[in-house]
Amino acid sequence: MIRSRTHTLAQFARRARMSAQRLRVLQNEQRLPTPDGVDPDGADVWTTATIDRWLRATGRTVPDDAVWPFGWADATERAEILWAGDITLPRGRSAAVTIFDGAGQPVIYAVPYAGHDVNRDTIAAAVIAQLDPDRRPGAVVVQPHLLDPGADGPHPYLELWRMPEQTTPPPPPAQDPAPTPLPRFLRRLLPTRAPVAATAAMPEPPVLGRQRRPDTPEYAGSVAASEAARVLNRPLPLWWAGTTTPEIVRTVRLRDQPHPLSIADTITDWPAAIARLTAALGNSMHTNHPQAFAALARETRAVHRHVTATLTHPTTGEGWYLAAAPQPPTWPAVAEQRAAVGAGRDFDPNAAATELDQLVMVEADRPYLPEKDDPYAGALRQAILLLRGRLARDYPTRVYTFPVAYSWADAHGPICDEYRLHLTRLTPADAHGNPEKPTRRLVRLLTEDASDAAIAHHQLLDHACERLVGIYRDPEGRLVAHLTAGFPHLADELLIEWPTGMPPAGWTEQTVIAADETYSATGLFALTPGPDGALLSPQPVPNPGDEPRYTFGYGGNSPAVLYQALVRCVLGDWTVAAQESWVGQLATSPGDKRHRPHSRLWEQIVTSKGSLRLSWADVQQWVRDDQEALTRRRQGRR
Repeated sequence: MIRSRTHTLAQFARRARMSAQRLRVLQNEQRLPTPDGVDPDGADVWTTATIDRWLRATGRTVPDDAVWPFGWADATERAEILWAGDITLPRGRSAAVTIFDGAGQPVIYAVPYAGHDVNRDTIAAAVIAQLDPDRRPGAVVVQPHLLDPGADGPHPYLELWRMPEQTTPPPPPAQDPAPTPLPRFLRRLLPTRAPVAATAAMPEPPVLGRQRRPDTPEYAGSVAASEAARVLNRPLPLWWAGTTTPEIVRTVRLRDQPHPLSIADTITDWPAAIARLTAALGNSMHTNHPQAFAALARETRAVHRHVTATLTHPTTGEGWYLAAAPQPPTWPAVAEQRAAVGAGRDFDPNAAATELDQLVMVEADRPYLPEKDDPYAGALRQAILLLRGRLARDYPTRVYTFPVAYSWADAHGPICDEYRLHLTRLTPADAHGNPEKPTRRLVRLLTEDASDAAIAHHQLLDHACERLVGIYRDPEGRLVAHLTAGFPHLADELLIEWPTGMPPAGWTEQTVIAADETYSATGLFALTPGPDGALLSPQPVPNPGDEPRYTFGYGGNSPAVLYQALVRCVLGDWTVAAQESWVGQLATSPGDKRHRPHSRLWEQIVTSKGSLRLSWADVQQWVRDDQEALTRRRQGRR
């Protein structure tokens, strides 16, 4: 059986064949391994693998029943490869597998192919199933960590799974009160069955937690690559995430050399960064929009430095080697010099804001293609994001003129109906009205601002178009998409380009802040009567400088977003009332046993059941009351 239980210090001492007093001394000197947890009494405990790893690392005697590989002797010959190839996994996924002969016991190395996201337990069970049943007891599965190109360096550890040395026999079948006598030849083959009364008197002990199926391996923690290599007498490959393609794996397997295969860089940020910069140069961004190009140049140079440092980490070590190493980043002709000049340009906020407005319009109207097929669109988008980040704090009025994609997933009720009355349906002749040839602006709405990688991986655009009913424009020119419901019990979904700036002029004492009843996030609108008493078009209530994830009718973090939005709209302050700051400060009061904010506005938000209706005049007064209360409280602390 796999010994994966935990041990107290006294049990640690018995396994290590040392006195508990000596172990306490080592523990006080911080020479014992870090505990894996604590027992119900709060005492430190260690797993068997941790103890055995420490015993071998410190040159002490390892018990005969030590878990693999700590109890195994050093191999004197290279482990033979019994089989190497691919196995099929659920949902069309696959993994590369190599089975070594580890002193008569199978040691299986497995790594999933790039883009084939599969649970490691699933892979371990699948590779064990490839073995003949008589070879499974005691078999070992190791899987490497796929290395992150942004990490500090290789992580030379493997995840370990193990089959028990002996499979647990299945429980005997339930006894029939009057069993039928078996033929003699069957009685010789079957175990003797216990009497019914004895079985009933001794029930099986309960099993707590998830049970492992007897035909699947058990996770046994991590093991250093050096330990695994020691018992195989060969180093094991580690992989950068994204390099485990069938072609590269096949080449590495056939080479069977303990040093990396040089490959083109397809995994770091450099290929996309240099493609964007090159496209920007080709479209004269450095002359037409110098502030945007300067931001892009600075980022590209930073990516070059980071990737260069990342790819200079060691490629081999004790018991491991990198299977495939991307080639270091190189600058195309002219690009490096142009980037250096652009990066040195002084920042001009007024010029940057003007360029930002221009680039937003150009990029939004551009036909959608993935960035790999249209790197200039990627350059435009990245420059926009960089300029917004640079201007957001000091020039919010120039930045927060753009909307965010907001999903109203359960759009129903009288306000929803009124809002839709004022929408104009777009035809395919409209620049943003053809989902078969969408603009980048339309794709951002339909995919809720997802990245190109997420759109491709999860087929977000295809799924949205399958549910698309119509595309509209509201009176302010913002796009709205109508989608069928994502779940049977919900009303249809509206995707709305929601404003992020301050509320428009025109809200009056008669304006009402309103939302329909909903099961989760909802659309929040300002309803204002016109001079003739007729209701004007409902206007989305922004959360200035932030996203509108509005809920109400209960306490918690989510309604605080609504509270924050109303405070910012009243005071015209982009930074006031961060999600919980005002709510938390207003709740701090001696003798307040309920720990609820002393705020009329907050009280209205969290106690409104069904639909929400708040007078804008009342909201303004309540916000100013809260502001005065916080001012008095702060002055009282001085």
